[in-house]
Amino acid sequence: MSVEAAVLGLLSAFRATPLAIVSGFLLTRDPRRPIAAYVVAGLAVSLAVGVAVVLWLGPAVGADEPTDPDASTGRQVVDLVLGVGAVAYAAGYASGRLALRGDDARPRRTAALLERLRTPSIPVGAAAGAVTNLPGLFYLAGLVAILETGAGPVNAVVQVVVYTVLRLGGPAVVLVLCVVRPQQARALTDTVSAWAVRHRRLLVPGVLAVLGIYLAAKGLVGLLS
Repeated sequence: MSVEAAVLGLLSAFRATPLAIVSGFLLTRDPRRPIAAYVVAGLAVSLAVGVAVVLWLGPAVGADEPTDPDASTGRQVVDLVLGVGAVAYAAGYASGRLALRGDDARPRRTAALLERLRTPSIPVGAAAGAVTNLPGLFYLAGLVAILETGAGPVNAVVQVVVYTVLRLGGPAVVLVLCVVRPQQARALTDTVSAWAVRHRRLLVPGVLAVLGIYLAAKGLVGLLS
């Protein structure tokens, strides 16, 4: 298993939006069904895209021939592009030009969203899981890391499954708590969500910048060596 992909999966497990949605589901009489639908749909969407990418791009970038110079160049270019994109997004986020714009209205929008999710159906939970788990920068970076291990098709698919399960780890843990310790589930989710919201101005650009610099440096060093 790619260590880089495992780390990215663990980081993605604590994304603010999934935790906020799960918090809304916990306000319902029986939150287990919508949360289960959310986790299953999220896994299905992420796995479908991840498996398709590694099986399609694996031969194209020489995943089973990690020493091939042309294949290595392709992977390094992808790393460089993803890294530059992450740094650019982090800079825009930190400057307030992107996600931080309209922050004053965000608590009201979040409250309205949670209000609508207080009586969710299973289809609503599934739709939320599918939409909020569409692959983003972290997911693509993890797939590239898997391809860079030089794994064959079966090994690559197994790594994608592990990576995706880690990515949905936060909502999955909440689902387990709803079954075994329902009283603690709400308190834990609220604590983690509140901490993420309080520190998002530092966490989001900070994590993206570190990831971007790492990927860009890795790609650039590989291209120049």
